[in-house]
Amino acid sequence: MKQWKNGNLINKTMFSLNGIYSAFVTENAVRREFGALAFLLVLAIWMDKDIKTILAVFLAGLFPIIIELINTAAETIMDLLLGSIYREDVRHAKDMLSAAVMVSLFCGYGVALILIFG
Repeated sequence: MKQWKNGNLINKTMFSLNGIYSAFVTENAVRREFGALAFLLVLAIWMDKDIKTILAVFLAGLFPIIIELINTAAETIMDLLLGSIYREDVRHAKDMLSAAVMVSLFCGYGVALILIFG
């Protein structure tokens, strides 16, 4: 554990990139959200938006990915700690995580579309 916390910047960056890679490989939702981000960027470029708008679209499109990564990590921890035991409070927690993802999708993609077409 100490090596993870006190590692150098290169090691920490590699851990982070490994996390993104793991989520991309194992989570269909993460792959779809990266695809949506790519689509939004291509659409912004095709609509001949300036570089600041394209960057803003990129950042807005990253927002749902960030929330999805948090959701995936939290659900993985819950599943590892509790196994297949059904608990109503765990279901509520997972539903709230899912709601956070849904709200982030509306906000992130809504802002991106406003930037592109507004």
